[in-house]
Amino acid sequence: MNSPRTNGAISALPSTLAQLALRDKQQAATASSIATATTASNGSDSTAVGAANATTTTTTSQRPQTQPPSVPKLQLADSASVTSSNGDSNKLTHDLQEKEAQQQQKPQKPPLPVRQKPMEIAGYVGFANLPNQVYRKAVKRGFEFSLMVVGGSGLGKSTLINSMFLSDIYNAEQYPGPSLRKKKTVAVEATKVMLKENGVNLTLTVVDTPGFGDAVDNSNCWVPILEYVDSKYEEYLTAESRVYRKSISDNRVHCCLYFIAPSGHGLLPLDIACMQSLSDKVNLVPVIAKADTMTPDEVHLFKKQILNEIAQHKIKIYDFPATLEDAAEESKATQNLRSRVPFAVVGANTIIELDGKKVRGRRYPWGIVEVENLTHCDFIALRNMVIRTHLQDLKDVTNNVHYENYRCRKLSELGLVDGKARLSNKNPLTQMEEEKREHEQKMKKMEAEMEQVFDMKVKEKMQKLKDSELEMARRHEERKKALELQIHELDEKRREFEREKKEWEDVNHVTLEELKRRSLGGNSSTDNVDGKKEKKKKGLF
Repeated sequence: MNSPRTNGAISALPSTLAQLALRDKQQAATASSIATATTASNGSDSTAVGAANATTTTTTSQRPQTQPPSVPKLQLADSASVTSSNGDSNKLTHDLQEKEAQQQQKPQKPPLPVRQKPMEIAGYVGFANLPNQVYRKAVKRGFEFSLMVVGGSGLGKSTLINSMFLSDIYNAEQYPGPSLRKKKTVAVEATKVMLKENGVNLTLTVVDTPGFGDAVDNSNCWVPILEYVDSKYEEYLTAESRVYRKSISDNRVHCCLYFIAPSGHGLLPLDIACMQSLSDKVNLVPVIAKADTMTPDEVHLFKKQILNEIAQHKIKIYDFPATLEDAAEESKATQNLRSRVPFAVVGANTIIELDGKKVRGRRYPWGIVEVENLTHCDFIALRNMVIRTHLQDLKDVTNNVHYENYRCRKLSELGLVDGKARLSNKNPLTQMEEEKREHEQKMKKMEAEMEQVFDMKVKEKMQKLKDSELEMARRHEERKKALELQIHELDEKRREFEREKKEWEDVNHVTLEELKRRSLGGNSSTDNVDGKKEKKKKGLF
């Protein structure tokens, strides 16, 4: 019969082995458990020896063959419970050793960084003025923003841009309407203007796509638009990769407003294909043009249909960012903007007086549509999103997502030649030499162009001089002929006079010289008579 002390020591053996396997983490607990097990086994030594003498020789063969060196050897009683306990303890020890070896072989993850709380400063140092420095520098440098408008002709793209920025960016003289355009092919036209508001300068680049969707066959009519977007990414990448990098002008397209015709029947196949190709390259914002042609219920249903088709064709549109504060509960402004996508807008540049107030809108026989009224259209929401609240986020997404994707694709293509990888690293000195040669070639090209322009201007001047000489010679000849004609006429009149003179002399048998002499003689005699009379009169007095 086993003593209670012996049974307690055997039952405590598995826990002791488990603590031994985890000795790196719980050394103190392991030491105390081993001490307890050793004391219990020494107290029950005599009872265990008597039980061992009464049992058969098979008991000795059931003892564990291997034990950890730190565990003391125990003389166990010959019983079924003792044997099963020893087997379980050996199996548990083996499993724990295997797990410990596997954990040691696995690479341990670095500990997560612990965010420390900022330390408050007792006095004033001055780095709290950094936001003011950044603000002054940003205002001095100015801001750049590129906005692209894509859509069919006659959807009011130019009118909407003028309404958004309250300026005459597209006037009727320089930018005629779609009915007055001669070209019907897709072209990309960029208009850059400098706007100023409260001392803040904004260099706005508006990219228009006249002729989009006007042809009979509109296959791949969006390719020029994609080429323009890629060309601006290429220009920025080239400027960024130079050795000498100065201020880089950011002409990348930051936002694309895609205008959807207010048909009420969803997206056209052309719209779907174009939006799919643009969604991976720019921040795409769908816009329902001329929403005043539909009722509010029709606009609501049309929006739902467009969103369903966008999700069905997996078109990526601009997603409003969610900050940490918005994770728990989104702000009302962000929710309002998301609920209004796609934006149903109305554009107008005319000022109408309504109840003593001047509003921007359109006048119809049934009433007035106010552009800056959220109950009439989503123009204010679109303008706030593009300009006031999410302009910087649009630029950040363009730089961090779309441009980085283009840059990765471009650099991966540079590392492949005929499908094989090659080294694309260049020595900076070699790159500087290449840039120097490129600059010299550019200067030579400019010099040749300037010489060509100079030669052309000289030729034009010489041609003008020759033309003026010919004109002067022609006028001289004309005047000479006129003078010769006048001389000839005078000669004819002189001869006619001489002829008439001679005829008169023949008829009167007297010449003009004789008549002159007679007339002179008569005048002299008359003068003499008058002189005598005067003398006599003088003598009388």
